[in-house]
Amino acid sequence: MRHSKFTVFNFIKAAIAALLIISCISFVGCGKPDEYKTDEDTADKVLTLIQWLKDNDRSVRQMAAEQLGERKDARAVKPLITALKDNDRTVRWSAAEALGEIKDARAVQPLIDALKDNDKSVRWSAAGALGETGSPAVESLIAALKESDSRVRQYAAAALGKIKDPRAVEPLIITLKDVDISTRNSAARALGKTMDVRAVEPLIAALKDDDSGVRRDAAVALGEIRDVRAVQPLIDALKDNNSTVQWCAAEALGKIKDARAVEHLIDKLKGSDKGVWRKAEEALEEIEGK
Repeated sequence: MRHSKFTVFNFIKAAIAALLIISCISFVGCGKPDEYKTDEDTADKVLTLIQWLKDNDRSVRQMAAEQLGERKDARAVKPLITALKDNDRTVRWSAAEALGEIKDARAVQPLIDALKDNDKSVRWSAAGALGETGSPAVESLIAALKESDSRVRQYAAAALGKIKDPRAVEPLIITLKDVDISTRNSAARALGKTMDVRAVEPLIAALKDDDSGVRRDAAVALGEIRDVRAVQPLIDALKDNNSTVQWCAAEALGKIKDARAVEHLIDKLKGSDKGVWRKAEEALEEIEGK
Protein backbone atom coordinates (compact mmCIF):
# COMPACT_ATOMS: atom_id res chain seq x y z
CA MET A 1 0.00 0.00 0.00
CA ARG A 2 2.78 2.42 0.90
CA HIS A 3 4.53 1.61 -2.37
CA SER A 4 1.30 2.25 -4.26
CA LYS A 5 0.83 5.66 -2.58
CA PHE A 6 4.42 6.57 -3.33
CA THR A 7 3.98 5.64 -7.01
CA VAL A 8 0.79 7.69 -7.28
CA PHE A 9 2.47 10.65 -5.60
CA ASN A 10 5.38 10.54 -8.05
CA PHE A 11 2.97 10.26 -10.99
CA ILE A 12 1.02 13.31 -9.82
CA LYS A 13 4.23 15.25 -9.24
CA ALA A 14 5.49 14.43 -12.74
CA ALA A 15 2.14 15.36 -14.28
CA ILE A 16 2.15 18.71 -12.52
CA ALA A 17 5.70 19.35 -13.72
CA ALA A 18 4.67 18.56 -17.28
CA LEU A 19 1.72 20.91 -17.11
CA LEU A 20 3.92 23.63 -15.68
CA ILE A 21 6.37 23.33 -18.54
CA ILE A 22 3.70 23.21 -21.22
CA SER A 23 1.94 26.26 -19.85
CA CYS A 24 5.33 27.98 -19.22
CA ILE A 25 4.69 28.39 -15.48
CA SER A 26 4.62 32.00 -14.63
CA PHE A 27 7.52 32.89 -16.87
CA VAL A 28 7.86 36.60 -17.61
CA GLY A 29 5.63 37.21 -20.60
CA CYS A 30 3.62 34.02 -20.08
CA GLY A 31 0.19 34.31 -21.55
CA LYS A 32 1.23 36.80 -24.22
CA PRO A 33 0.52 35.90 -27.83
CA ASP A 34 3.76 34.80 -29.55
CA GLU A 35 3.96 37.94 -31.66
CA TYR A 36 4.07 40.06 -28.47
CA LYS A 37 6.73 38.03 -26.65
CA THR A 38 10.14 39.67 -26.40
CA ASP A 39 13.69 38.36 -26.49
CA GLU A 40 13.81 39.09 -22.77
CA ASP A 41 10.85 36.76 -22.20
CA THR A 42 12.63 33.95 -24.05
CA ALA A 43 15.87 34.63 -22.18
CA ASP A 44 14.07 34.30 -18.85
CA LYS A 45 12.58 30.97 -19.93
CA VAL A 46 15.95 29.58 -20.95
CA LEU A 47 17.58 30.61 -17.68
CA THR A 48 14.76 29.04 -15.71
CA LEU A 49 15.00 25.80 -17.67
CA ILE A 50 18.74 25.72 -17.04
CA GLN A 51 18.04 25.95 -13.32
CA TRP A 52 15.55 23.10 -13.63
CA LEU A 53 18.32 20.82 -14.88
CA LYS A 54 19.34 20.71 -11.20
CA ASP A 55 15.87 19.89 -9.86
CA ASN A 56 15.56 16.94 -7.48
CA ASP A 57 12.80 15.40 -9.64
CA ARG A 58 14.30 13.55 -12.59
CA SER A 59 11.15 14.10 -14.69
CA VAL A 60 11.59 17.87 -14.32
CA ARG A 61 15.26 17.59 -15.33
CA GLN A 62 14.34 15.47 -18.32
CA MET A 63 11.65 17.84 -19.57
CA ALA A 64 13.92 20.84 -18.99
CA ALA A 65 16.53 19.22 -21.25
CA GLU A 66 13.91 18.56 -23.91
CA GLN A 67 12.66 22.14 -23.78
CA LEU A 68 16.19 23.52 -24.01
CA GLY A 69 16.79 21.43 -27.10
CA GLU A 70 13.69 22.89 -28.71
CA ARG A 71 14.84 26.44 -27.94
CA LYS A 72 18.32 25.82 -29.41
CA ASP A 73 19.89 28.49 -27.20
CA ALA A 74 23.70 28.32 -27.00
CA ARG A 75 23.64 29.23 -23.29
CA ALA A 76 22.21 25.79 -22.60
CA VAL A 77 25.18 23.92 -24.07
CA LYS A 78 27.38 23.77 -20.96
CA PRO A 79 24.52 22.88 -18.57
CA LEU A 80 23.37 20.15 -20.96
CA ILE A 81 26.92 18.81 -21.19
CA THR A 82 26.86 18.54 -17.39
CA ALA A 83 23.50 16.76 -17.64
CA LEU A 84 25.15 14.07 -19.78
CA LYS A 85 26.47 12.73 -16.46
CA ASP A 86 23.13 12.84 -14.64
CA ASN A 87 22.43 9.78 -12.49
CA ASP A 88 19.20 9.14 -14.42
CA ARG A 89 19.47 7.64 -17.90
CA THR A 90 16.37 9.40 -19.24
CA VAL A 91 17.92 12.76 -18.35
CA ARG A 92 21.19 11.76 -20.02
CA TRP A 93 19.59 10.75 -23.29
CA SER A 94 17.36 13.81 -23.29
CA ALA A 95 20.44 15.99 -22.77
CA ALA A 96 22.21 14.23 -25.64
CA GLU A 97 19.25 14.75 -27.96
CA ALA A 98 19.03 18.40 -26.94
CA LEU A 99 22.70 18.94 -27.75
CA GLY A 100 22.08 17.39 -31.15
CA GLU A 101 19.34 19.92 -31.80
CA ILE A 102 21.56 22.82 -30.75
CA LYS A 103 24.46 21.59 -32.95
CA ASP A 104 27.26 23.30 -31.04
CA ALA A 105 30.85 22.11 -31.60
CA ARG A 106 31.58 22.36 -27.86
CA ALA A 107 29.41 19.31 -27.32
CA VAL A 108 31.33 17.02 -29.69
CA GLN A 109 33.87 15.56 -27.24
CA PRO A 110 31.38 15.21 -24.36
CA LEU A 111 29.01 13.39 -26.73
CA ILE A 112 31.82 11.09 -27.86
CA ASP A 113 32.50 10.37 -24.19
CA ALA A 114 28.78 9.57 -23.85
CA LEU A 115 29.24 6.79 -26.42
CA LYS A 116 30.73 4.87 -23.48
CA ASP A 117 27.58 5.22 -21.39
CA ASN A 118 26.31 2.03 -19.77
CA ASP A 119 22.83 2.58 -21.17
CA LYS A 120 22.17 1.71 -24.83
CA SER A 121 19.55 4.43 -25.32
CA VAL A 122 22.04 7.06 -24.14
CA ARG A 123 24.68 5.75 -26.54
CA TRP A 124 22.24 5.87 -29.45
CA SER A 125 21.12 9.38 -28.50
CA ALA A 126 24.74 10.53 -28.33
CA ALA A 127 25.49 8.99 -31.73
CA GLY A 128 22.39 10.61 -33.18
CA ALA A 129 23.38 13.97 -31.71
CA LEU A 130 26.86 13.70 -33.19
CA GLY A 131 25.28 12.90 -36.54
CA GLU A 132 23.15 16.03 -36.24
CA THR A 133 26.21 18.12 -35.34
CA GLY A 134 27.66 17.28 -38.75
CA SER A 135 31.04 18.37 -40.09
CA PRO A 136 32.46 19.67 -36.77
CA ALA A 137 32.14 16.13 -35.38
CA VAL A 138 33.73 14.23 -38.27
CA GLU A 139 37.40 14.27 -37.27
CA SER A 140 36.63 13.36 -33.66
CA LEU A 141 34.37 10.51 -34.80
CA ILE A 142 37.03 9.19 -37.17
CA ALA A 143 39.45 9.18 -34.23
CA ALA A 144 36.81 7.35 -32.16
CA LEU A 145 36.84 4.50 -34.70
CA LYS A 146 40.19 3.54 -33.11
CA GLU A 147 38.95 3.54 -29.50
CA SER A 148 39.57 0.37 -27.50
CA ASP A 149 35.89 0.25 -26.47
CA SER A 150 33.99 -1.55 -29.25
CA ARG A 151 30.76 0.24 -28.31
CA VAL A 152 32.39 3.59 -29.04
CA ARG A 153 33.60 2.34 -32.43
CA GLN A 154 30.16 0.99 -33.25
CA TYR A 155 28.28 4.18 -32.46
CA ALA A 156 30.96 6.39 -34.02
CA ALA A 157 30.51 4.50 -37.28
CA ALA A 158 26.75 4.95 -37.07
CA ALA A 159 27.15 8.70 -36.52
CA LEU A 160 29.52 8.99 -39.49
CA GLY A 161 26.96 7.24 -41.66
CA LYS A 162 24.42 9.85 -40.72
CA ILE A 163 26.80 12.72 -41.55
CA LYS A 164 27.85 11.20 -44.93
CA ASP A 165 31.12 13.11 -45.08
CA PRO A 166 33.59 11.86 -47.75
CA ARG A 167 36.43 12.10 -45.23
CA ALA A 168 34.95 9.18 -43.33
CA VAL A 169 34.84 6.71 -46.23
CA GLU A 170 38.38 5.35 -46.01
CA PRO A 171 38.32 5.05 -42.19
CA LEU A 172 34.97 3.24 -42.42
CA ILE A 173 36.40 0.87 -45.03
CA ILE A 174 39.14 -0.03 -42.55
CA THR A 175 36.47 -0.51 -39.88
CA LEU A 176 34.77 -3.12 -42.09
CA LYS A 177 37.51 -5.45 -40.81
CA ASP A 178 37.05 -4.60 -37.13
CA VAL A 179 37.26 -7.54 -34.72
CA ASP A 180 33.83 -6.62 -33.31
CA ILE A 181 30.81 -7.83 -35.29
CA SER A 182 28.51 -4.96 -34.31
CA THR A 183 31.16 -2.45 -35.34
CA ARG A 184 31.49 -4.13 -38.75
CA ASN A 185 27.69 -4.00 -39.07
CA SER A 186 27.68 -0.27 -38.36
CA ALA A 187 30.54 0.37 -40.79
CA ALA A 188 28.75 -1.48 -43.60
CA ARG A 189 25.52 0.41 -43.03
CA ALA A 190 27.38 3.72 -42.81
CA LEU A 191 29.20 3.11 -46.09
CA GLY A 192 25.90 2.43 -47.80
CA LYS A 193 24.60 5.78 -46.61
CA THR A 194 27.63 7.61 -48.00
CA MET A 195 26.87 6.11 -51.44
CA ASP A 196 30.56 6.47 -52.23
CA VAL A 197 31.89 4.16 -54.98
CA ARG A 198 35.18 3.73 -53.09
CA ALA A 199 33.27 1.41 -50.77
CA VAL A 200 32.08 -1.00 -53.48
CA GLU A 201 34.99 -3.44 -53.55
CA PRO A 202 35.39 -3.54 -49.74
CA LEU A 203 31.65 -4.17 -49.37
CA ILE A 204 31.82 -6.93 -51.98
CA ALA A 205 34.54 -8.53 -49.85
CA ALA A 206 32.27 -8.14 -46.80
CA LEU A 207 29.68 -10.34 -48.55
CA LYS A 208 31.93 -13.21 -47.47
CA ASP A 209 32.20 -12.13 -43.82
CA ASP A 210 31.87 -14.93 -41.25
CA ASP A 211 28.88 -13.16 -39.71
CA SER A 212 25.56 -13.26 -41.56
CA GLY A 213 24.56 -9.86 -40.15
CA VAL A 214 27.61 -8.24 -41.73
CA ARG A 215 26.91 -10.02 -45.04
CA ARG A 216 23.32 -8.78 -44.87
CA ASP A 217 24.34 -5.16 -44.21
CA ALA A 218 26.97 -5.30 -46.95
CA ALA A 219 24.30 -6.41 -49.43
CA VAL A 220 21.99 -3.60 -48.34
CA ALA A 221 24.82 -1.07 -48.65
CA LEU A 222 25.68 -2.26 -52.16
CA GLY A 223 22.06 -1.80 -53.10
CA GLU A 224 22.23 1.79 -51.90
CA ILE A 225 25.39 2.55 -53.90
CA ARG A 226 24.00 0.81 -57.05
CA ASP A 227 27.30 0.10 -58.76
CA VAL A 228 27.21 -2.62 -61.45
CA ARG A 229 30.42 -4.15 -60.09
CA ALA A 230 28.27 -5.58 -57.31
CA VAL A 231 25.87 -7.46 -59.60
CA GLN A 232 27.68 -10.80 -59.84
CA PRO A 233 28.72 -10.87 -56.16
CA LEU A 234 25.09 -10.16 -55.20
CA ILE A 235 23.91 -12.93 -57.55
CA ASP A 236 26.29 -15.24 -55.70
CA ALA A 237 24.83 -13.99 -52.40
CA LEU A 238 21.42 -15.26 -53.51
CA LYS A 239 22.82 -18.68 -52.59
CA ASP A 240 23.97 -17.63 -49.12
CA ASN A 241 23.11 -20.14 -46.37
CA ASN A 242 21.22 -17.38 -44.53
CA SER A 243 17.79 -16.45 -45.91
CA THR A 244 18.01 -12.85 -44.71
CA VAL A 245 21.20 -12.35 -46.71
CA GLN A 246 19.43 -13.85 -49.72
CA TRP A 247 16.50 -11.48 -49.63
CA CYS A 248 18.75 -8.46 -48.97
CA ALA A 249 20.80 -9.48 -52.03
CA ALA A 250 17.61 -9.78 -54.07
CA GLU A 251 16.46 -6.35 -52.93
CA ALA A 252 19.86 -4.85 -53.80
CA LEU A 253 19.75 -6.39 -57.28
CA GLY A 254 16.34 -4.83 -57.77
CA LYS A 255 17.78 -1.42 -56.99
CA ILE A 256 20.74 -1.84 -59.35
CA LYS A 257 18.38 -3.02 -62.14
CA ASP A 258 20.87 -5.07 -64.14
CA ALA A 259 19.41 -7.62 -66.56
CA ARG A 260 22.06 -10.20 -65.63
CA ALA A 261 20.20 -10.79 -62.38
CA VAL A 262 16.86 -11.74 -63.98
CA GLU A 263 17.32 -15.49 -64.46
CA HIS A 264 18.83 -15.89 -61.02
CA LEU A 265 15.96 -14.00 -59.40
CA ILE A 266 13.48 -16.19 -61.29
CA ASP A 267 15.21 -19.25 -59.83
CA LYS A 268 14.55 -17.86 -56.33
CA LEU A 269 10.81 -17.84 -57.11
CA LYS A 270 10.97 -21.64 -57.06
CA GLY A 271 12.18 -21.71 -53.46
CA SER A 272 10.13 -22.40 -50.35
CA ASP A 273 11.17 -19.30 -48.39
CA LYS A 274 8.34 -16.80 -48.81
CA GLY A 275 10.47 -13.84 -47.73
CA VAL A 276 13.09 -14.59 -50.36
CA TRP A 277 10.75 -15.17 -53.27
CA ARG A 278 8.72 -12.08 -52.37
CA LYS A 279 11.87 -9.95 -52.52
CA ALA A 280 12.92 -11.69 -55.75
CA GLU A 281 9.52 -10.93 -57.24
CA GLU A 282 9.76 -7.28 -56.22
CA ALA A 283 13.29 -7.06 -57.66
CA LEU A 284 12.12 -8.50 -60.99
CA GLU A 285 9.36 -5.88 -61.11
CA GLU A 286 11.96 -3.17 -60.46
CA ILE A 287 14.18 -4.44 -63.29
CA GLU A 288 11.31 -4.80 -65.74
CA GLY A 289 10.07 -1.29 -64.95
CA LYS A 290 13.43 0.47 -65.30
